[in-house]
Amino acid sequence: MMPMDAVSGTAFQARVERESQESAFRVYDVTILEPLQFTADTGVSANQTRRFVVRAACRTRLTQNQEYLLMGRDGETRDSEGRPQYLLDLNTWVEELPEPKRCGATKNRNRCIDLRDFMSGFAENGCRI
Repeated sequence: MMPMDAVSGTAFQARVERESQESAFRVYDVTILEPLQFTADTGVSANQTRRFVVRAACRTRLTQNQEYLLMGRDGETRDSEGRPQYLLDLNTWVEELPEPKRCGATKNRNRCIDLRDFMSGFAENGCRI
């Protein structure tokens, strides 16, 4: 597998704030909770907003107020304010992050621990974890 940073990869822990429709795309405005990896979007930091777009015909749907782990390629286009915007496509990993109360349940505890460990390790080491 090629390291993500070799293909200009990004990874964010993010929360969806709103969804809108623009032409043939669904547009999600998300708040970056934690930038885990980035290359081209050097100005990104926690609590900033970024746009993620998906073709309206695609089944990928994000839920407002839900947190996600979003991993994929760097944004190759810009929004109206000049910030990178990201395409959710077949090269994007979208993982819904469980709410803390769900992680307290015995049946979910190990999955939540594994996911948090992965995110921490990825933030420190990228694809070399």
